[in-house]
Amino acid sequence: MVESTSRAVVGVFTFMDDALNAVKDVKAANFDWRMYSPVPRHEIEEVTYPQKSPVRLVSFTCALTGCICGWALAILCSLDWPLRTSAKNIASIPAFFVPGYEWTILFGGLGTLGAIFAFCKIPSVVRTAGYDPRFSHDKFGVVVACSGTQVEDVKRRLKAAGADEVDVQESL
Repeated sequence: MVESTSRAVVGVFTFMDDALNAVKDVKAANFDWRMYSPVPRHEIEEVTYPQKSPVRLVSFTCALTGCICGWALAILCSLDWPLRTSAKNIASIPAFFVPGYEWTILFGGLGTLGAIFAFCKIPSVVRTAGYDPRFSHDKFGVVVACSGTQVEDVKRRLKAAGADEVDVQESL
C-alpha cells in the first residue's frame, strides 16, 4: 500500500549556505520542498528558482494591451465626436500619446500586481505546515513533504546539511 504525502520534515538552519546545500540535496532526490528565509538573497533565488519569472511576460502583455486600449479609446472618441480645429486631422497622433502612455502604465502596473499575487499564491488561504516564526526573524528553514516511510531519510539529509533542528509535523 502506497502511503500519501502526509508529513512535513522541517529543518532549521542558522547559515544560508547550509540551507542551500539542503535544498540542493532534496531537489536532487526529487522531494517536494519549500524554503523560508528572513532576508531576500540572490543566492537563494538562483538555487530555488533558477528560471525567469513569468510575471514579466504578464506585465508586458498587460502594458501592451493598455497602450492599444488607450490609443483606441482616444482615436475612436475623436472619430465619434469630430471637432475639427484649423486644418488638423481629426485623429491627430501627437495628441493621443498621453492617453496611450497613461493606460500603458495603468494596465502594466495592475497586471504586474495581479501576476505577483497569482504566482506567489497570495493570500495563502490554507495554513502551510512547517512554517516557524523564526524563519521571518533570524533563521532559514527548509520544509520537505514526504511520506511516513521517507521521514528518516529526509531527517538524515537535513542533519547532514547542517540543520540546527529537525522536526516532523503532520501536513495539512
